[in-house]
Amino acid sequence: MTCNTLSSSLLNTLTRRQDLTLIHELWEHFPEHMFLIRVESSQRFVIEAVNPAQQATIGFHCIGLTIEELLPDPAQARSVTDHYRDCLVCNRPIRYEETGHFDEESGEPLHWLTMLVPLHDDQGRTTHLFGIAQNVTELRLARRALEEHNAHLEALVAERTSELQATNARLQELVSLDDLTGIANRRELISQAGPAMQRARRQRAPLSLLILDIDGFKEVNDTQGHLAGDAILRDVAKTLAETLRESDLLGRFGGDEFVVMLPDTPAEDAKRLAERLQAAVAQRCGCTISLGIADFSPHDDFTSLVEKADRGLLRAKRSRQSQR
Repeated sequence: MTCNTLSSSLLNTLTRRQDLTLIHELWEHFPEHMFLIRVESSQRFVIEAVNPAQQATIGFHCIGLTIEELLPDPAQARSVTDHYRDCLVCNRPIRYEETGHFDEESGEPLHWLTMLVPLHDDQGRTTHLFGIAQNVTELRLARRALEEHNAHLEALVAERTSELQATNARLQELVSLDDLTGIANRRELISQAGPAMQRARRQRAPLSLLILDIDGFKEVNDTQGHLAGDAILRDVAKTLAETLRESDLLGRFGGDEFVVMLPDTPAEDAKRLAERLQAAVAQRCGCTISLGIADFSPHDDFTSLVEKADRGLLRAKRSRQSQR
């Protein structure tokens, strides 16, 4: 059964009652807005009747007014008449939402869910539009409040997530960086060396490793104190980091020993880089360093590579001592 058939059946049932009491009661006491619009043309719609609920909301006499005369906002009036014309064109009930108010002094606009039904004469021409409008302002405000609350919660979650990420990043730094020098610690050095060696092995790319320590460092600690020794360690680490390339991996291996992993670097290039490191440290830090160099081979792991470089370091230190 269509809406028009249902409406006609209901009206026929109601109008058979001589006093039309039921229709009167419905019109007078229905809590939602009910209204009847006379269609004078597709451009002109005149208010013919409103029930007490709508009259109370409007607040002034409106019978005989056009929609443009009823509504103070031209854009709002245009929106309402557009819906009326849509109902005329499709010639069937329509449902839509609209927002507005009935006077210029109103604050928060009201929100309405409206059902509009075309009424016809005996020739089938649409003469009137019957409407029921439900005030859904509180529902919309509640929805907005919920959306704002959700947005606030999302902002809090994002803020907490950012704080947690920052904390995790700081914890990662504490775990991976040497407290004194700020470069990679031994654990981080070993962790990053593994993938570098796997890549060199897979791509058959050259890779070298340097191990170095500060000459006479124990004497500095014994004669000048550990604070002086710490200052030298920081200066040397800073100088090494500034001299190396971005792709190189520098870490403090322990005590005054540093390890440098040099990806894509054959032994000859590693030797030249080692000489630059020695010159930079001597110039900026007021001390010297000894180095050992190891050339990576496919069967090497990190331990064997360090052992090869360490043997080179021992030879370099013996050579330096024999020259004194």
